[in-house]
Amino acid sequence: MALDRIVGQDHAVSLLGRAFESGRLSHAYLFQGPEGVGKETTALELAAALNCEREGFSACGECGSCAMARRLSHPDIHLVFPVPSTIKPDEYASILESQVRSGFREPDFGRRVPIISVETVNDEIVAKSNRRPYVGPWKVFVVSDADSMSPEAANALLKTLEEPPDDTIIVLTTSRPGALPGTIVSRCQRIPFARLRPEAIEKILTADPRLDFDGGRAREAGALARGSAGRAVRVDSKTTKSELERVAGIMTGRRTRDVGSLLSEAQALAYRLGREEQQHILDLMLLWYRDVLRLASLEESSASSGLVYSGHAGELAEQAELLSLDLIEPLIGKIDSARRAIERYSNPAIVFTSVLLDMAIARRKAADRRRAGRA
Repeated sequence: MALDRIVGQDHAVSLLGRAFESGRLSHAYLFQGPEGVGKETTALELAAALNCEREGFSACGECGSCAMARRLSHPDIHLVFPVPSTIKPDEYASILESQVRSGFREPDFGRRVPIISVETVNDEIVAKSNRRPYVGPWKVFVVSDADSMSPEAANALLKTLEEPPDDTIIVLTTSRPGALPGTIVSRCQRIPFARLRPEAIEKILTADPRLDFDGGRAREAGALARGSAGRAVRVDSKTTKSELERVAGIMTGRRTRDVGSLLSEAQALAYRLGREEQQHILDLMLLWYRDVLRLASLEESSASSGLVYSGHAGELAEQAELLSLDLIEPLIGKIDSARRAIERYSNPAIVFTSVLLDMAIARRKAADRRRAGRA
């Protein structure tokens, strides 16, 4: 892939292209936008283009420099991303090898918290930025999920951002710019990234042979992904029939019939799943309510064909009739907030207990309204 083939981010690519053509590239960028929309990919393609042996804004993809960039082995292109502090060097190398082989990086470390440590920043950015490029004209540092930097790491990076070497560009990516120190943000040129349309996600998934998507699977995953190609890959690879059945049981109340079973389910979600798996379950909860709203707003004949939970069409229809918009909208907001809370490593037991309790209360309110209407 090259910059001129980045899908769905025309505005971001245009901003970078104009800066490149005018010779006014910034020494520090902040690529900000939703998770999984191409921020890291664009940063790595920018790095490849700057070091390509042929002139132009897009990397040729064929020269020796581009080949090294594609393998994530270019000596002047450095990718930094959060990992648990207990990770071993061979495990880190395995993550990079998997990313080159499969086309994406699996971010789930279970209950181990990934961070970007001060040691990583000092060793991988500060020290290397003070050396001359080995092969190309530019040293490019891509710091993915930069909001995962520890305070000490952010302070160490700040010194380099304040006095960047002439041949160095640092690109930070984040889906949470508000979590970064203002001193870091103020020294970067912001490049906004947008959510992707389903057809853009489909194009991304089918264009990369490493992802192994055919058109049908890509369309289905794109519809589930809520604007994120990264989420589409994870939803496709992780969503199983058993997961859909579990979430359907939660959403209908079959698995949370009383206080005891509700608390038991919340504990299981909190302590038997890793952070990414927990966010995945929350995504599937949102997709349940998407199905409910679809049935409520469209003719049944046209709505049922696009259901994620097609095996539970009867239960979905019942909730579409029972749950009014004023009950569903707060629940969607609650689940979105829960996803952000899990991302910030809040106590998952409290998060899931609160979500399941709110859903149970909403179902009870809806049932009470129906009984009152019949009286």
